[in-house]
Amino acid sequence: MNMPPRLTVVGEQERPDHWYLPADAQCFFWGEYTPYEHTQGKRWNFSATNQLIANFKKGVDRRDRPDWHYKQQAICQVATAFSRFWKWADTHQNHRLALIPIPPSKPRHNPLYDTRMVDMLNQLAQLVDLPLDIRDCLSFSGANAASHETAERPSPDELQADLSFDEAAGRRVQPPTVVFLFDDMLTTGAHYVAAARKLTDAYPGTQIIGNFVARRLIPDPFDDSRIGS
Repeated sequence: MNMPPRLTVVGEQERPDHWYLPADAQCFFWGEYTPYEHTQGKRWNFSATNQLIANFKKGVDRRDRPDWHYKQQAICQVATAFSRFWKWADTHQNHRLALIPIPPSKPRHNPLYDTRMVDMLNQLAQLVDLPLDIRDCLSFSGANAASHETAERPSPDELQADLSFDEAAGRRVQPPTVVFLFDDMLTTGAHYVAAARKLTDAYPGTQIIGNFVARRLIPDPFDDSRIGS
């Protein structure tokens, strides 16, 4: 099954699955990712979204391996899709827009630090042929494990405490009036909330809009109509 042709807003139906999101959070997602334990053993082959996310999140330790090109293809696929989802020329002209990636859990000095989100945003800027304001200004210290690597997910408060804002990268020009906050997966919403709080402190009054490659979908065992989405 192909990926959806457009973004979907996180509305009343989806919000209970992402319980940390406040009621006024503005977030959009592209696909719906099904955790492997709900895929009847198909794992990444369960859906187009699962395959895309598996390739997009492929570890940096796979560099120079035969499967590394799948990660590069996934980054290009995501960038191409987001280049079509928004009216970039109008948004760029009418707003001071900043594109900010939610960082990976590992610190920047770690050799396994993954730049997939900022790489995707740089490709996006090339595709729309605009000088988009990309600010890679958030970092985690590595105190918390990646969400997909642990059953105990950190809270927004724990993540916010571990999150740092780079003044040089974040304040190089005028403060934005709108921030597009990008991440690959929306799970509990904790990372989005922590990042949005940190950016609100840095840019008071700025509108923050979440953009996610996919949201985690926990299937209803009594509803098989959404399998393979």
